[in-house]
Amino acid sequence: MGSESNAITRRQLGALVPAVVPALLLAACGGPALSPTVLPPTPVPASPPASAPPAARLTLPLRVPSTTWRVQSAATLRVSGGGTAASPEQRVQSNALVSWSAERQPSGAVRAAGQVDSFTVRTSFDNQRSTQLPSTPAMILLEAVLDSTVVRVATKPPLANECDRPEAGAAALARELLVRVPDGVMRGDRWQDSSVTLICRNGVPMTAYTTVVSRLESMDADRLIVRREISSRFEGKGGTAFRGLELTGTGSGVQRVEISAQRGAVERLEGSGTVTLMATERLPGSPARTQQIVQRTEFSAVRR
Repeated sequence: MGSESNAITRRQLGALVPAVVPALLLAACGGPALSPTVLPPTPVPASPPASAPPAARLTLPLRVPSTTWRVQSAATLRVSGGGTAASPEQRVQSNALVSWSAERQPSGAVRAAGQVDSFTVRTSFDNQRSTQLPSTPAMILLEAVLDSTVVRVATKPPLANECDRPEAGAAALARELLVRVPDGVMRGDRWQDSSVTLICRNGVPMTAYTTVVSRLESMDADRLIVRREISSRFEGKGGTAFRGLELTGTGSGVQRVEISAQRGAVERLEGSGTVTLMATERLPGSPARTQQIVQRTEFSAVRR
């Protein structure tokens, strides 16, 4: 603004020059000397600062239509410790078609119904053999409730025992596609979800404490991008009077989620994570033996 004011002052002074020169000429010819009068520059009022447009706030549809994704999870596991050499790396690959339709609240809370179809799990041991879990239902019906403190996905009808059942694995695969995004957030905003769930590994029931910190990285009229940072803690005990087993561990992961702004449904999800579990086995009359299980997972889902 200072440069603009200086420029205007120079123009005003330039306009006064034609009036000053004739007065000086009259003095040279013997006429009455006239003292030139130079007027001070007229102050230029400062223009008001331009107001920035209000930042856009997110609003998603309250009804999410039925959407189907092709989902794939690839995990590698390695066991070490316990007085034995590290086991060969084991690979586990899960594939499925997952469908959800949902009703959501402005808070982002979701109540959904869906299904898992064509669910397969394949494992390989040192590239020598491949197996597929038997007795997997052709279709698994699901219902879910999600808010900032609860993530519950259950089969219909409910399983009498979810421990190490393939249906529970299918439900866990489908759960990844339930993402809470509250209305009213702006680009750069963060929000947090914390939940406690019960899971089962190798016959041992465990409690999983999970925290998800989400950030709206970008949004436009067509889509929004959410980055999720996930941290977990696990605790569990099981076994019999003659053999006790205790599991503890931690996990961390990141996800990049692309969501349709018009449909409110996930378009694409990509993520990775690592879980480290310590399994302590106790036998009467024997020292405790502890093994470490490290699982690394890559997850992807694409809307069909």
